[in-house]
Amino acid sequence: MIMKKSNSTYRILVAAYSLSTFSEGILMPIYAVFVQKVGGGILDAAGAVATFYIVCGVAELLIFRLKFSRTHRLHLMVGGWIIWLLGIVTYLFIKSIPILFLAQILTALGNAVADPAFDAELAERTDSGMRDSEYGTFEASKDIFQGVAALVGGLVVFAFGFRILVILMVLTATVSFMLILSNYWHRMKKEKMG
Repeated sequence: MIMKKSNSTYRILVAAYSLSTFSEGILMPIYAVFVQKVGGGILDAAGAVATFYIVCGVAELLIFRLKFSRTHRLHLMVGGWIIWLLGIVTYLFIKSIPILFLAQILTALGNAVADPAFDAELAERTDSGMRDSEYGTFEASKDIFQGVAALVGGLVVFAFGFRILVILMVLTATVSFMLILSNYWHRMKKEKMG
């Protein structure tokens, strides 16, 4: 697929989201085992996942009833990514179930703020003549990164344990955030120039 030079922003966005998907997905298949390692059981794991989705859904409903300008949307995307990254970093400090729930709430709020803004930004960055192809590439990237993340997560925990897995989560989340931040600065510079 040949993309126009103007679509470098599209490629950065897809790479950032793919890495964020990898960062979250690396723990997903073994999440219940992780919860057990910090002293929880199956109900704690189920409650933590439920908390994530409910907080994310409610926050999205509340936040995005408002209309945002392009600049505010970029601010929301970066702000949401920061909150999400803080949630991922919180995994380094999980020693109890309340901290696990805090990590879930932070990552959910980050997703709730960033994802709809990201989707709007991605839609704006796609070439109308190649929209189906570009969305297909985006969806395929997410699926591939989730699949690779599941395998990598299991292998890392098997070989090195959960601590190294969480460090890998934080590192990939940080790279994802840096890509979003570079996109943000580039877009802000362009808007100031005219």
